[in-house]
Formats: sequence, structure tokens, C-alpha cells
Amino acid sequence: MSELEARKYTSIRNLREEIRADMEDYKLLWTDENVGQEGRNGPSFLFDANKEGIRNWFSKYLISQINNNLSKLKELVEQNNE
Repeated sequence: MSELEARKYTSIRNLREEIRADMEDYKLLWTDENVGQEGRNGPSFLFDANKEGIRNWFSKYLISQINNNLSKLKELVEQNNE
């Protein structure tokens, strides 16, 4: 394995770990234990939070990070397959 290939492999692995960690953090913000109870249809914030709250901001931040890292990962994998 050349140095360039090793760097790409390491970059891919690191991005996958970042994505996984961000997804875990995102998952921790939400709970689905109330689904199906008294008209609750989907997961809700684990913590009390209004739409302008810091937890909502953090949720949006994590979604943005995950999407950005997925795009980078896709580019690296496609470059690696060329």
C-alpha cells in the first residue's frame, strides 16, 4: 500500500468514525419511548426544548455535520474506486 493509499484509507476510516459519533450524539437527543402513547406518532426531544432552544440548535448542527461528512466520505470512496 502506497503512502497515498494509506492516507485515503485513514481519511475514510476517520470520517466514518466521526459520522458514527455524530449519529450517536444525535440519537441521544431523541427518545421514542413515548411512541404510541396518547397520540404520539414519532420520537420527541429527550429534553424539554422549544424550537429556538440550544438543543434544537445542536440537533441541526449535528445533522449538518453528518451530511457534510457523508459528502466528503462519498467523494473519497469514489476517488478510491477510480
